[in-house]
Amino acid sequence: MRASFIVAATACLGFATLASGTAHAADVTWGGTYRVEAVKVSNPELSSAKSNKSYLLHHLVLAPKIIAADGLTIYSRLDLFNNAGFGITPTGQINSVAGDTFGSGPGAGAATNFNDSNPMSRTQRAGMLAVSSLYVSWAQEFGQLIVGRTPVEFGLGLAFNAGNGLFDHFIDTKDIVGYKLVFGNLSVFPMIGKVNEGNVGDEDDINDYLVNIQYDNPESDLSLGAIYQMRVATFGGNDLPLGGDIGGTVSGTPAAPVVTPPTRVDGSKSTLYGIYAKRTTGDFHIGLEADVLSGDTGLRTAGGQGVGLNGLGIAGEIGWRPQDRKLSGGLKAGFATGDDPGTPDTFEGFAFSKNYDVALLMFNHPLGQRDFLRTSSWGGGAGANNRNAIDSEAISNAIYVAPSLQYTSNDKLSFGGTFIYGILNKDPIAGAGTDKNLGFELDLNVTWKPYERLTWITEAGALFPGAAWQGGSLGLEKSFAYGLVTKAAISF
Repeated sequence: MRASFIVAATACLGFATLASGTAHAADVTWGGTYRVEAVKVSNPELSSAKSNKSYLLHHLVLAPKIIAADGLTIYSRLDLFNNAGFGITPTGQINSVAGDTFGSGPGAGAATNFNDSNPMSRTQRAGMLAVSSLYVSWAQEFGQLIVGRTPVEFGLGLAFNAGNGLFDHFIDTKDIVGYKLVFGNLSVFPMIGKVNEGNVGDEDDINDYLVNIQYDNPESDLSLGAIYQMRVATFGGNDLPLGGDIGGTVSGTPAAPVVTPPTRVDGSKSTLYGIYAKRTTGDFHIGLEADVLSGDTGLRTAGGQGVGLNGLGIAGEIGWRPQDRKLSGGLKAGFATGDDPGTPDTFEGFAFSKNYDVALLMFNHPLGQRDFLRTSSWGGGAGANNRNAIDSEAISNAIYVAPSLQYTSNDKLSFGGTFIYGILNKDPIAGAGTDKNLGFELDLNVTWKPYERLTWITEAGALFPGAAWQGGSLGLEKSFAYGLVTKAAISF
């Protein structure tokens, strides 16, 4: 696989170089977004301690496009100002692209003089530049060759979300070689992806094999899509964590659980199937996506059983936007399976992209005193260990419904509100008898667009937690929580 991948990539880049050699000059255009966000979440742990989380973020995304020749274009994304703690680390690992906080002092806790002492400093820490995507596209009569590190988007953005929204804090990318075949409104896009090269002299790679089929009819405003991904990791490349979230055997009591972690015995092989449909008819916009995750993790439980994957996520959207009225509305509803701690031989969890938000607080910011949504394996989770996290929570182990209304006062100003209700799918605490009611949340928002390229949004959310947050026999607290966000984005 490694040899064929290198040969294919080299050939594609060679063709692109020959094609660009006929051009005398390249045109470069710039686009991007600068955003500033102020966030306050009161009582995220839903306890009488009444802790508070507040921060300010700012971030710049530059998206240069180099047109080297007719049909030959190089795309990239540059992220400026990145937080090393919850964002892009010095090693290049992308936890989020939320940006950096206001107040990044020059000190790191071991000052040697006033220059690196936060109380006496005269400057802020410099922000580093990160290149998160870079790829070339060669458009031809019957298709398009794409090579490089590309953003990935599919359907409503549940399983693959490129983070193209103004305030999206996460991105999905892949290193691929693929050719998109176009037959009128239908396209077929087979791809080979290299997730991780590993050591060049060892067979410890992780590879993706993908096919994306897309049908877009602009006349009827109908879009249909299907995607298939098979990911294969060799034993040397299988680095699934052994902390016990996947394949861990739980014993003891709910208050003092004992988790026996699994062992790694083989490589992993997973498949993801996704389908979606979107249609605009009259004043209504309708969308639906379903994704299934299955496979073998290559792990073995303490009892000697292999650990499999079996997750499912479904989301639906209905939007009502009359052309001649100021009032519009919508409904989002969905379901995501959660991992059952009582079945260590199967990881049933499925998590939506963290960009897919239905509420200001619920399924967005870590809440409560335990990992009720079972998202710690996806980089989410709540409790004391995650109290300093930003909006790193995801929709998982839950069923939700979120109707909304929006009133447009004029071209520049609109007001809206969303009601969110959720219930748990599985009891997240073995033997605790946790109630399924997550409660409800009411969010209000004001959107102001003084200019075409400037968007200012202020939101307020109030969470009335249900009995699920008490953890059944654990008897945890479930106090009221609220959040305030004001944010602005300039696109260019």
